[in-house]
Amino acid sequence: MNFNDFEHGVDPYMSETTAEGGSVLDGIRGEFTTQTWVLIPIGVAISVVAAFFVNALRLPIYLDALGTLLIAVLVGPWAAALTGLFVNLVEGVLVNPTFIPYTPLQVAFGLAAGYMANRGWFRTYGRIVGVGLVVAFLSIALGAPITVTVFGGVTGTGSDAVTGFFLATGSELWGAVIGQTIVVEPVDKVITAVLAALIAKRVPERYRPSTAAPVLDKAGRLSERFRSLRG
Repeated sequence: MNFNDFEHGVDPYMSETTAEGGSVLDGIRGEFTTQTWVLIPIGVAISVVAAFFVNALRLPIYLDALGTLLIAVLVGPWAAALTGLFVNLVEGVLVNPTFIPYTPLQVAFGLAAGYMANRGWFRTYGRIVGVGLVVAFLSIALGAPITVTVFGGVTGTGSDAVTGFFLATGSELWGAVIGQTIVVEPVDKVITAVLAALIAKRVPERYRPSTAAPVLDKAGRLSERFRSLRG
């Protein structure tokens, strides 16, 4: 992988498979190394622990996608999608059964964040915020209908307090749920994306898969270039 490609908005992960005459299927297979199969349970555990504490404290956020986004950065979109699938199934058993119907959202989070990671979107804090907002949009668009049609607007999480506020101020059920997601999701997903980047940044190089995306290195490279020019 040539990290210089990220400077020009090129997805080196996909371009390499294309250049070698491979297919998308080859790219998917390339993500699932022995190292990846070790990292996926770690990502699941991180999400489950984060969701457990948030749920126990009744906070109006989730952090349940933390492990999914971490695998998106360290491995790629397909491994992250599989991690998201496992995350919600395990969380549904151990934390709150209401997580299970939202499983497609976690898969979508993994695919979106993994694709954006491969395009260099975890290299600066500004872009990481962008990743969080994209994931939040997916959560709003896909999650609100599930919340209303499956749970009647009440999921048993801390965000129900925000929904209750909108209902108390005269909003209809759909308006209250959508309002709650617009308030909660951007905050939750931006925090999640930043935490995932910070954790990924601390993973030693020897434990990072070959498909890992560069994380928070743009500012560092610019600083090094500035110092070299001054020297």
